[in-house]
Amino acid sequence: MRGARILDAGKIETRDYPDPTPQGEEVVVRLEAAAVCGSDLHGLYQTPGEKKWIPGHEGAGVVVAVDRPRVLKVGDRVATSAVFSCGVCDLCRAGYTIYCRQPRGTYGFGLDGVHAEYVRMSERSLLRMPDSMTFEQGCLVLDPVGTPYHMYKRTQTTSLHVVGVFGAGPMGLGTVCVGAFLGAKVVAVEPVAYRRELAKKLGAAEAIDPAAGDVVRQIRDLTNGYGLDRAVECSGEAEPLAWGLELVRHFGQVAIIGERQESRINPSNHFLRKEVTMSGSTCFPLQEFDELARMFERGLRAAQMITHRFTVDQAAEAYATFATKQTGKVIFVPKK
Repeated sequence: MRGARILDAGKIETRDYPDPTPQGEEVVVRLEAAAVCGSDLHGLYQTPGEKKWIPGHEGAGVVVAVDRPRVLKVGDRVATSAVFSCGVCDLCRAGYTIYCRQPRGTYGFGLDGVHAEYVRMSERSLLRMPDSMTFEQGCLVLDPVGTPYHMYKRTQTTSLHVVGVFGAGPMGLGTVCVGAFLGAKVVAVEPVAYRRELAKKLGAAEAIDPAAGDVVRQIRDLTNGYGLDRAVECSGEAEPLAWGLELVRHFGQVAIIGERQESRINPSNHFLRKEVTMSGSTCFPLQEFDELARMFERGLRAAQMITHRFTVDQAAEAYATFATKQTGKVIFVPKK
């Protein structure tokens, strides 16, 4: 089979690999759609050194071979999750397999992932898709749809709320799309014009350029001084989190989705005097998958965030294109 291999920072190629074979509960999936994630870009493609595995963890496809399966069978349509979990710890039992206490590995980060024609994965890492869900929708479920949906549930966001989404990369675009679907008024903040326009296509009521002036003032003007009920930081940068904390109103909520190791917080002004709640979200519990499927059935337009499609043989072009930021979601699809 053909699959991608990251050789060094900014260098990737497609090469031949042995076809995977099923083993125990691990089944073989033929990939029909597989997305490039920001963590693939920043954590693998843009960091030095060869990565001796196939990248990618956001995929969807068809089971084509089994050994000793418990549930799945040949022909089942499945979406992938990232972690080869133990399946028995308290977090796995709660559906939070990404936080598994004794994981056997992570697909695309040590274990061969989905930027290939086939992948071998544990049954526990696969979600059986309803017939109504397309493969392209399925490859978006894991991160850009499932994570913001779970965040909105945790923050009890409704159609009465004004939501600020800071950063309109793929995670931010998914946050815009799901928030608009839930009926909230969404204001996106994004420096890249291409992504601002895509955010509006996906349902943002407004899309603000931070280069156009003071972001806090721009949003206060747009909301008649009201500010935000919910602020969602998706950029992974320090300053947008400070904007969100400044803008969220009394008893509001701030959620962090963008990965970052450090940030700037003023506890007195941001929390104590407004009674703000802050939380983080990096996944969804697996039992929410059926809710996500129903959202697609009812018209969630998340697939519109897909702007570029490549075959696995075009992996170098796909990653380089995604790195320009002049994209929404970049995915791999089979050869015609």
